[in-house]
Amino acid sequence: MKNMIFTFIFVIVTGLFYLKVNAQEFEGYVLYNKLSEYTAYLIDKDCNIAHSWSCDLMCNYSVYLLENGNLMRGGIYSNNQLNGGAVSGIVQEINPDGETVWEFVYSTAEYCSHHDIQPLPNGNVLLGAWEVKSINEAMQAGYAEYDGLWPFHIIEVEPVGTNQGNIVWEWHIWDHLIHDHDPAMDNYGVVADHP
Repeated sequence: MKNMIFTFIFVIVTGLFYLKVNAQEFEGYVLYNKLSEYTAYLIDKDCNIAHSWSCDLMCNYSVYLLENGNLMRGGIYSNNQLNGGAVSGIVQEINPDGETVWEFVYSTAEYCSHHDIQPLPNGNVLLGAWEVKSINEAMQAGYAEYDGLWPFHIIEVEPVGTNQGNIVWEWHIWDHLIHDHDPAMDNYGVVADHP
C-alpha cells in the first residue's frame, strides 16, 4: 500500500512538473503544445481555447509566444540522423494563421538540437544541441571507454530570411572538460580545481 501511495504521489508531482516545464503562463493564459503533437494551444484560466496553431511538424518540448503574437517552437525534423530523448532538429516561428514565417534546421550526422529553445529579446534564439565526438577525440580527451559521446553545446541563432540563420555565438561543454585519467591526453588536470 505504501508503494502505491508513493507511486501515486510521484506521478502527480511529476505530472505537475511536466506541465510547468511545457507551458508558458501569462496574464491568465497558458500556452502549451503536447510532446509529439502538431497543435499548440493558448487557453484561459477556465481551460477554454483562446487560440490554436496547427503546425506542420510535431513539437518536441518547447513552445513560446513571442511579443508579435507568433509562436516559436522546437519541432521534430523528419530527416534527423541523431535520435534521442526530446530530439528536435528544427526551430520554427509560426504566425497566428499557422504559417511558418521562419525555420532553421540544426540537424546533421554531426549535431542535432534537442529539448528546449530560448527566444531572446534581440530576436535571436538559443538552441541546445548534441555534437558527436569520434572515438579518437574521446580517447584523446581522456576517455578510457567509448560507446558514443554526444556532448552538449548551445548556439545562438540570428534568423535570416525564411529558412536560414547565422550562428552568432556558441558554447561547447567539450571545451571545458577536465580529467585526471592520463597526463598524456588533452585537458588533463586536477578535476577539483576546475569546478
